[in-house]
Amino acid sequence: MGFFGRTKLEPETDAALTALVGRRPRPLAIGRGGDGQVVGLVDRLVYRADGDWRQEFWHDVERGNWDPATRQLRWTNVTGGAHEVELSTPGLLPDLFNERVTASIACLRVVDLTGTGTAVITARRDLGDPTAPLIWRTSPGKGVPPGQVSDDPLVVSELERLRAEYDLG
Repeated sequence: MGFFGRTKLEPETDAALTALVGRRPRPLAIGRGGDGQVVGLVDRLVYRADGDWRQEFWHDVERGNWDPATRQLRWTNVTGGAHEVELSTPGLLPDLFNERVTASIACLRVVDLTGTGTAVITARRDLGDPTAPLIWRTSPGKGVPPGQVSDDPLVVSELERLRAEYDLG
């Protein structure tokens, strides 16, 4: 039994996950969607879409939410891709989704830009590899073009300061 509820994999899901992950997976939570089981692992979400197995690592989820009215788990990843999975039986997968994405965040800072607007600096952990270095990203705040963020001296300075504080290795 997993931490987040029923975790019995169907044989097809078990075989697909073993092939995808490279070892027998240990699910923390399982839901059911229209294309089969949706599985939350320590380091990623695995689901079927359009007949193919897909995975989204928790540290690559920029933001997401569970809408119980539509039974949709939605997220945007760091490359801007929008994804959704309908869960006819969500189980505790929405709770796991929130917990794992949050657990991957080591640092989050909002920085005022030199001109107008803000940028967001994040450091994320790869939850599947505790020895991996933090993954640093900067992203524009609402209404700010991406090019304005990477060259802003306040963002560069704060990113440098945060990396000195958090990057211990």
